Amino acid sequence: MPGAIVTEIELANHFNVGRAGARAAVDRLSLLGLLQPVRRQGYKVKPITLRDLNDLFQMREIIEVACVRLAAGRVDAADLHRLDRLCLADYQPGDRDSEAVFLQRNSEFHLCVAAATGNERLVAVLSQLLVELERMFHFGLSLRDRGNEMHSEHQALIDALAAGDADTAEKVTVDQVRASRAMVLDALLSSASLLDVKIGAG
Repeated sequence: MPGAIVTEIELANHFNVGRAGARAAVDRLSLLGLLQPVRRQGYKVKPITLRDLNDLFQMREIIEVACVRLAAGRVDAADLHRLDRLCLADYQPGDRDSEAVFLQRNSEFHLCVAAATGNERLVAVLSQLLVELERMFHFGLSLRDRGNEMHSEHQALIDALAAGDADTAEKVTVDQVRASRAMVLDALLSSASLLDVKIGAG
C-alpha cells in the first residue's frame, strides 16, 4: 500500500523470488520513483498525492490528444483489427489478476494508436505514463466495473480514427482521460485502506 515500508526479504518471500530478483525489482522501482530508500528500515512505497494524479493525467491528456490527432486516418486495417480485439478486454473488480490483464490490454490499445503516428518518442512517453498510472488504475478498477464504459469509449475512438475524424477522436480522448481521472480520484478518496495515508497536494 502507498506509504508502507517494505524490505527486499519481504518482497522476495511474498513474490517467491530470489534475493537477486528482489533487488533488481527494488532498483527498478526506485528508479521509477515508486520506492524511496529509508535508512535501516527498507523502502517506503511512494504515497499517492493529488499532485501526482493531476500531473500524470494532465500529461496523459496532452500526449494522447496529440497521438489521436496524428493517428486519425493513418490507422491501417491490421491496426483496426487489433484495436477491435483489444477493446473487448474485460475484468472482474477486486480480482487483481484480471485487473492486471485488463490494464495490459488497455495499455496495448493506447500504444497501438500512438504507434500509428509513426513517432516512436510519443509511444515511449505514453508508455512511461501508463506505467506510472497503473497503480492508480488498480484503485479505480477495484471500486467499480467500468469495463462497459471503456469498451464504448474505445469503440467510439476506433470509429473516429478509421474515419479520419481528428476532432471527434480528440473529444472522445479528452472525455475518456477525464472519466478515468474521476474514477481514480473517487476510489482514492473512498478507500478505507488509505485513510492513514496522506493524499495531499504534494
